[in-house]
Amino acid sequence: MARSLNQKYFGNRNIGTTGAGDDNIGGQGVASITLGGVNNSTGYALNDPINIGAPNLPGGVQATARVSALGASNSITAIEVTQKGSGYTSAPAVTESVGGVQGTLTFTAVLTTDSGAVGSSTNQENAITLFAKTTTGGTSQRADIIRQVGARRFKVRTADGTAICKLKDSAVSAQGEMTITATDTTNGTYFVTKISAHKVTVTQGNGTAFATGASVPWTFVSPAPAGYVTIPNA
Repeated sequence: MARSLNQKYFGNRNIGTTGAGDDNIGGQGVASITLGGVNNSTGYALNDPINIGAPNLPGGVQATARVSALGASNSITAIEVTQKGSGYTSAPAVTESVGGVQGTLTFTAVLTTDSGAVGSSTNQENAITLFAKTTTGGTSQRADIIRQVGARRFKVRTADGTAICKLKDSAVSAQGEMTITATDTTNGTYFVTKISAHKVTVTQGNGTAFATGASVPWTFVSPAPAGYVTIPNA
């Protein structure tokens, strides 16, 4: 009998890179904010808040920041991230919130870095990326696995809610459906219709290296080694 998935692939865990707000979500936090462009900002005060966009993953913690240093004409010369947050898979937008005039000064969020050191406070232990529709009126959204029910069925959570969903061999269209995609060594795509600890059963998307119904070993490594498919993780 095929072995169930290891629970370390569930919930998209983040075990410490983002501090108090990591919330076991995964993805990354905001490590810092760099200043760019021509700094002609004026009229700010210390501790003025800076807006950081919302995280990408469901349940993520939104990062926060403040003005931490001023120059001539009360221009912003440094920003401190006060809450790194969690659940970011891409750098969020950063804007000034209140205070002075930003002018042509630009802000760029820099995400935390996963060390890959399993068990350390700098390892994010990323998990399987999937999409699911958990409510009748909802949409297909990024989901986290809560519990495995069977080789094809999982209890998952999205921003819309929690439901038991079944792997589908095409894009999600109805409540109770979920998809995990995979790619071969040449980036050909497949839908995963069954997954165990070491292998997946696939249905062809545009990939042709593996036939529909084939059982293939899987990995997080990208591009996939010959004879494997890559499952995305974040």
